[in-house]
Amino acid sequence: MKKILLLMVFLCSTIFAEVEDWDNYQWPRTYFASIGFSVIANRGDFFDHTAKIKTDKVPEHTISFPITKVLVSPDYNIGVNIREFTLAGSFQYWSITGTIGNDYPENLNEQKMRYWRFGAEFTYNFFYPDVFQVGVGLGYSFTSIKTNKSAFDGKDYSDAEVMGSGIALVTNMKYFITEHFGLCPSLRIYENWFKAANTKATGTQDFNSYLWQTYIAVSINAIVQF
Repeated sequence: MKKILLLMVFLCSTIFAEVEDWDNYQWPRTYFASIGFSVIANRGDFFDHTAKIKTDKVPEHTISFPITKVLVSPDYNIGVNIREFTLAGSFQYWSITGTIGNDYPENLNEQKMRYWRFGAEFTYNFFYPDVFQVGVGLGYSFTSIKTNKSAFDGKDYSDAEVMGSGIALVTNMKYFITEHFGLCPSLRIYENWFKAANTKATGTQDFNSYLWQTYIAVSINAIVQF
């Protein structure tokens, strides 16, 4: 967290140092949408731990996590460019079959997993307004992972969804082939803390302690700007 705060101070000081006369500063805007795909590697508590949730009315549920260390997901983005600055919303959604760890029964070991993430990002684009620009910034996201039959109450297995938030370092490169079309490879490094889970029997319950998972997403997107 200290490294994230230091990075925020550095980015703010860089941005304000670039602008010498704010009173006469011009703010031209363009809007964009992009679509592509991401390859997402992740490491952390999911592969070493289970989590437990309970209520006063139902038995304690043990949540196990899919050992899916690499995901491939479509990547969607919309946003606005205001001179050197970009504000964007990003979205990823995909479902795959994952392997559940922690000595799960062999006949239940592979289950369908649904992953989705929604994020907001702020970047500063160096070399604006050239056709080639380098963006550096920060992002915040909400992530949900739902896995079939990953909760066990001592008798039966049921579906479980885990939810959490994350802060990211965002970097990208934009190359505009024309005024309205370009390509954008990017790298996002998210540090996520998962703090709650939902099952049909228990509803949404908080964990006693956070589960941490690091996501490194490499994406390539086609951009339409107008």
